[in-house]
Amino acid sequence: MEFKKHTHFSQELEEAILGACLIEKLAIGRIYDILEVETFYFEAHKTVYKAIREMYEASVPVDIFTVSDWLINKYSVLEILKYDTGYFLVRLTNSVVSSANLEYHSYLVKEMWRRRRVLEIKYRGLESDLDPSENIKEINQELNKVLGGGVKSEWKDMTALMVELYQHQAEMQKTGGIGLKTGLKAIDKENGGLQPGQMVAIGARPSVGKSAFAGGMAIEIAKQGKTVGIISLEMSNTEIAARLAAIDTDTDFSVVYRGLYFDQREAENLYNKIGKQTSQLPIYVSDKTDVNALEIKSKAMKLKHLHGLDCLIVDYLQLIEAGESYNRTRENEISKISRSLKVLAKEMEIPVIILCQLNREVTKRKGQDRYPQLSDFRESGSIEQDADVVMFLHSDWMSGITENENGQSTEGKADLVVRKWRNGKSNFIVPLNFEGKKMKFTEANNNFQAAPKNYYEKDENPF
Repeated sequence: MEFKKHTHFSQELEEAILGACLIEKLAIGRIYDILEVETFYFEAHKTVYKAIREMYEASVPVDIFTVSDWLINKYSVLEILKYDTGYFLVRLTNSVVSSANLEYHSYLVKEMWRRRRVLEIKYRGLESDLDPSENIKEINQELNKVLGGGVKSEWKDMTALMVELYQHQAEMQKTGGIGLKTGLKAIDKENGGLQPGQMVAIGARPSVGKSAFAGGMAIEIAKQGKTVGIISLEMSNTEIAARLAAIDTDTDFSVVYRGLYFDQREAENLYNKIGKQTSQLPIYVSDKTDVNALEIKSKAMKLKHLHGLDCLIVDYLQLIEAGESYNRTRENEISKISRSLKVLAKEMEIPVIILCQLNREVTKRKGQDRYPQLSDFRESGSIEQDADVVMFLHSDWMSGITENENGQSTEGKADLVVRKWRNGKSNFIVPLNFEGKKMKFTEANNNFQAAPKNYYEKDENPF
């Protein structure tokens, strides 16, 4: 297999692109979504572009001196092609005539990469020892990846926008104006469920049940035939599996997780339920810890390519690693992560549900003020700005309030406080029942009640 110059690679174009990134601070932002590291043909160019991308992602200024320092001190790259690293970078800038056509040059380089990949897939497929049907499937998957990254239009005129609106209306008419159903009829009817591109923040104090609540939503969405991804930074895959099975089969968690069956017949009935319904749900779980926002994006993109992805759940925000912090405060780090997840929701056109911890201030308030408000998110003041939907789980019982105003026990009772819903109704409460043994929330009724009046007086406008 032989690659041809100017057909499958161009040294001059690659040098011009890298040189432009080194002398114009906006250049890398213009091509970041077009070119990956593997798109370049020459290993030396891959090395330089990898450093430039990493610096851009870490918000480090990109120029000859900073890139040289990054390569030398971070990767111990003292020479490139027998040239001093700094001198090699200077040579790249000599290839720059103008950056006016930078995007077009980048698309040319990407097209050359496509041609190389098609040849590689073709010859690798012929030499493969796989079963023919598997061989064809693998080749098709690889070709779809290569051909799927075409040129994207960044601007759309009003005609295109109106066509997209008509298409959206047609889809909404099919579903009765509801996107992904949450399983809570009051919310689905009032606000139309979850929509593509939404970032949904669900906040609660520890042990109130936000993971169980999200698990119930995951099952409800999956039962609609939609694929759900769950990235858990807190629990293991086994714990998550047990929770989902307990919720779906309406069985005590201890029975499912610890195998505490009453008798063999109960065990067989549970196995049958799990085998016939729970195990068939299109839910995929990743329990890898020490994950940052970029890795979450990578995981989501891989899942979407392999199995599709209609909704992503991240449990929970404050456990996400910040990556390179560069002396940022934790609040700034969380704000950056929050913004990254909002961008992910828009780019992948799916709702992204993030679970969040609340600070202790909410535990100090009593009476009508006891319900969480937007300022109660822990370590961040930007989540309520980035999120399209903000909901809080509140439990009087967990807050030490054992009886309600009518003298009834609050055990097994909870409230879902909808504080913000862009393009929908905000400031209302959905009463819930919670079966702790089954890790299961259900709607107390199909109605909702208005949030206390002081919510409107004290909170900022959530829009």
